Amino acid sequence: MRMHHMLAISALAFASAVQAQAPAAAAERGKSLYQKNMCFTCHGTVGQGGERNAGPKIAPNAWPYEAFSQQVRRPRQSMPRYTSQFVSDQELADIFAYAVSIMAGPAAKDIPLLASVP
Repeated sequence: MRMHHMLAISALAFASAVQAQAPAAAAERGKSLYQKNMCFTCHGTVGQGGERNAGPKIAPNAWPYEAFSQQVRRPRQSMPRYTSQFVSDQELADIFAYAVSIMAGPAAKDIPLLASVP
């Protein structure tokens, strides 16, 4: 009985570890797809938004997935449409995982070199 209990705990720990890695793997795939599909040309290399209003800021603080998907599949403005023929649902989810994974940079006051500038 004890061995069965230990095996169950081990299986649960393994499943948790795999699940914890899944978001990171999805974000890595999403980063590659973000580059491959040229998203950076309008939204910046880390989602900060494009120069001269080329594209809106999409990270950090990405939109909810439903709004993100809607905008990619059926854009409201001049963004090209990315149907599932060009970007699969899984690829879109991975790109979203990348956008969500992008963290805000430090404030200028927290960067010693910039904080010392009068």
